[in-house]
Amino acid sequence: MSAPINLSDRFHSENRSDTRTSAQVDRDRVQYSSAFARLAEVTQVVSADRGYVFHNRLTHSLKVAQLARRISEKLRSTKKQEADALQAPDPDVAEAAALAHDLGHPPFGHISEKELDKLAKEAGLKDGFEGNAQSFRIVSKLAVSDAVAADSEKTPVIRGLNLTRATLNAILKYPWGHGDNPGKHDKWGVYETERSLFNWVREGHFLDSFAKSPEAAIMDWADDITYAVHDLVDFYCAGQIPVDRLADDNDPAERDSFFAEVFARRRDLAPRRANLEKTFKEVLEYFPLDRRYIGTLEQRTGLSQFSTVLISRYVNAITLVTPTAGAKSVVEIRQYAEDEIRMLKELTWHYVILNNELATLQHGQTQTVRTVFETMHRAAKDNRRLFPPAYQEELDAAEGDVLLQTRVVVDYVASMTEHEVAHVYALLTGK
Repeated sequence: MSAPINLSDRFHSENRSDTRTSAQVDRDRVQYSSAFARLAEVTQVVSADRGYVFHNRLTHSLKVAQLARRISEKLRSTKKQEADALQAPDPDVAEAAALAHDLGHPPFGHISEKELDKLAKEAGLKDGFEGNAQSFRIVSKLAVSDAVAADSEKTPVIRGLNLTRATLNAILKYPWGHGDNPGKHDKWGVYETERSLFNWVREGHFLDSFAKSPEAAIMDWADDITYAVHDLVDFYCAGQIPVDRLADDNDPAERDSFFAEVFARRRDLAPRRANLEKTFKEVLEYFPLDRRYIGTLEQRTGLSQFSTVLISRYVNAITLVTPTAGAKSVVEIRQYAEDEIRMLKELTWHYVILNNELATLQHGQTQTVRTVFETMHRAAKDNRRLFPPAYQEELDAAEGDVLLQTRVVVDYVASMTEHEVAHVYALLTGK
C-alpha cells in the first residue's frame, strides 16, 4: 500500500527550523515576493490615473485573501472531523492561494491577457498565455524566496517559492492544462513547462479530475464576491454605474435598458432571464442611496454598510459537502448568491468594460503590448542586451529551445507593471 499523500510536503525538501506552520510560511513567501508587490501597478478594471482611486490588483488580492481566510475559518468551525483535510479547509492555505491568485495578470488587465495569448500562439506556443497558468508558473519557477534545500549539493538553488502541495493545489482555480478540459476551452491553470509539478500536486486527488481543492473553491468564491461588490461600489462612486437609477421602481427605463443589453449579449443567460431580473431587483433593495454619489458622510457610511451586508450574505451562501470519490466539488453555493453575483458582474461589463472610451484606451494598450512583445521576441535571437540581466540568463539557459525562449519573452512582458511596459514601448519606438 502506498503512503498517504502529505499536503504539507514541498517538491524540494528544505533545511528549515521555523515556528510557523508550513502553510504560514507559504503565505509569507507569497506576500514578500516582488511578484506580489508588482500588483500595486496593475489595473483591476480601470486605472486610478483616470481620476478616482479604483481597486488595483494588489488591493483586490488583499481583500480576496482576507475573505478567503474568514470563509475558511467559518467552514472549519462547522466541522467536527477536522482530521479530514477535505472537510476542514486550512485558512492559511486559502489566504496564501488568494494572495497568489492574480500574480500572473499582465499589465492592462484582461485585454492584455487576450493579446498575449494570441501573440504566444502565433509564436508557436500551443498553450499560449493564461493569467492563472502564469500565476502557477510564477510561484513554481520564476519568483524567488529564502528556501534552502535540505541537500544543497544536489539542489543548489530552489526555483520558485517551493510552496506546499496544499497551497499549490489551492492556487489551481482551473486544475487542467490547455485543451485538457473539453467543457472549458478558454481557461487553463498550467502550462506544459510546469506539467511535472502539476502532476505531483494532484497526486492522491480523489475528486473529479477537474475538481478544485476546498481551499481553491473558497478562494474562487472570495474572488467573485470581492470583484462583484467592490467594483460595483468603485464605479458607482466614480459616476459610471448609476445604481440609484437602476434601483428606481418609479422610472424603470435605466434598468430595462441594462436588461436588454445583457440578455442580448449573454444568450446563455436568456433562458433564465425572468429569474435573473427578479434576483437583480431584490439585491438592489439593499442599496442605501437614491441619488448621485457626492461623497457625504451619510453616503460613505451607507455604502460601507451596503458592502458589509452583501459580503456577509455571500459568505453565508457557501457550505461544505461530504466529499465522495469522483465528486465535482466539495463546496455548495446557494443559487440565489450565484445569480446575484452574476448580475452584479454584468454591471461592470455593461457600464465600464463595453464603454467606448475604455475600448479606445484598450486599443492603444493592445498595440503597446504587441509592439513590445514582437520587438523583444526578435531581440531574443540577436540582441539580448535589450533584456534585463535576469531574463538574459533565462534566454541563455534556454539556448537551442526556441519555444522555451518564447516562453521567457512572454514571462518578461507579463511581468511588467503598466508604467514599465509604457516606458519600454517608448524606448523601443522612440515615441
